[in-house]
Amino acid sequence: MTGDIRQLLQAGPFEPFSIVTSSGVRYRVPSPDHASTNPRGSRVVVWFDDDSSVTLSALHIAAIEKQGPKKAKRS
Repeated sequence: MTGDIRQLLQAGPFEPFSIVTSSGVRYRVPSPDHASTNPRGSRVVVWFDDDSSVTLSALHIAAIEKQGPKKAKRS
């Protein structure tokens, strides 16, 4: 799963996504600067805009949810 995250972070153009843990918590990754994987792929760090972060064990990443393109509102 961390390999998939690494690919999403390097994709151009970048598309925001969420990481879902085995406990059901979702962590939104709005830009490639908001997450990183360690070299061995056993952990993912997600940074938040308030300079806090969370480190996730790869064993507890249950899913990756890609956000679809925003649809224009009809009036």
